[in-house]
Amino acid sequence: MKEILQTTLVLLITVFSVNAQQSMLPVSDVELVKSVIIELFDGYKAGDSLRVKNTFTSDAMLQTAYFDKSGQSQLSKSSPVSKFITYVGAGFDKEHDEQLWDIEIKIDNNLATVWCKYAFYLGENFSHCGAENFLLVKKNKEWKIFHLVDTRQQTDCKIPDSIKNR
Repeated sequence: MKEILQTTLVLLITVFSVNAQQSMLPVSDVELVKSVIIELFDGYKAGDSLRVKNTFTSDAMLQTAYFDKSGQSQLSKSSPVSKFITYVGAGFDKEHDEQLWDIEIKIDNNLATVWCKYAFYLGENFSHCGAENFLLVKKNKEWKIFHLVDTRQQTDCKIPDSIKNR
């Protein structure tokens, strides 16, 4: 019986020691980059322009890739992030909820790219879907978005059930 208690005690100490060591490990850059993207959309949903602003560099640019009415591929002019931040800060009549999936993150040194699919909802109503590509830079140990380009479509969206049933 004494041996069983000693073995159990050693096992518990080992488990607690491993868990304590893991909790002290630094957060990976992949997790940090993902947290910036999540914070952007949490702030957007909350209508909190300061939270949104804090995810971008001050000179960040936004663009949309789309097809015009004649079916020609287009890329919108770059829009400064300040316009988007002002839009968020003006307040919303309906909640703006952008749901993400298939998030892929690649990092090399101080440059990161994030590619994901999204579905955008105004209040409870579906608005559009597409893909987003974020470019981030790491400065002073912080990841910030410096460029965001998206696509937008209202049909042929393959949205996972978990997001449709949010």
